[in-house]
Amino acid sequence: MSVEGNVRCRAGPALKAWPAAALSFIFGCGYFFLRQHFKDGGWGFDPTLVNKSLAVTSLFLLSLSMLLTGLSALSEGNAGLLVRRKYYGLAGFWGGALHAAMSHVVFPAVGVELEKVERFGSLAAASAYAALAIFGIMALFSAPRPKASLGGENWRRLLRYLGYSGLVLAAGHAALLKLPSWLRYLKTFSSVLPSLSLPAVVLALATVLLRLALWASGRLRRRAG
Repeated sequence: MSVEGNVRCRAGPALKAWPAAALSFIFGCGYFFLRQHFKDGGWGFDPTLVNKSLAVTSLFLLSLSMLLTGLSALSEGNAGLLVRRKYYGLAGFWGGALHAAMSHVVFPAVGVELEKVERFGSLAAASAYAALAIFGIMALFSAPRPKASLGGENWRRLLRYLGYSGLVLAAGHAALLKLPSWLRYLKTFSSVLPSLSLPAVVLALATVLLRLALWASGRLRRRAG
């Protein structure tokens, strides 16, 4: 393959990941805007809706990145799906980093108040920081040099364990923050639309369960993905 063709192959999945991230973010903003109308009345839009959409977009993209491994196994090792994992994961990491910066740097600096956490606030924060650190390490190790230093198999194993650990922590962070809201919705359906964090966490858990099911069935034991 020529150098030009190789660059094109690498650029293709990357160029597809960022539009997907943008569409997910725009959908999230619109969803939270509409939900707030049903919940509180009026049509106000505030920066916290942007921040919520960043959080959900990050979790969605990180889940999608790891879900592609399971989907590849189900489709008999579709290499095209595996190539895209890295770029969806990187987009998810940067979305999460921007969400953290808005929550803990930008909003306090400009006096924007976030929703008060009813309980488990410290644990939710700790799980978020741990997840962000893990995905930051994965972003650093996604470069060619660490792969060459560790060896392909060790490199994939490290990223695999880090990735699923980080995904569980990120989903746990969302659940610790939003569980009371989810329970109120399931009891009353008062806001018509559930928080978008609920289906995002369900997708993350489904991703982990699919991985465990494929591993238990033996379909992933001989694969490096």
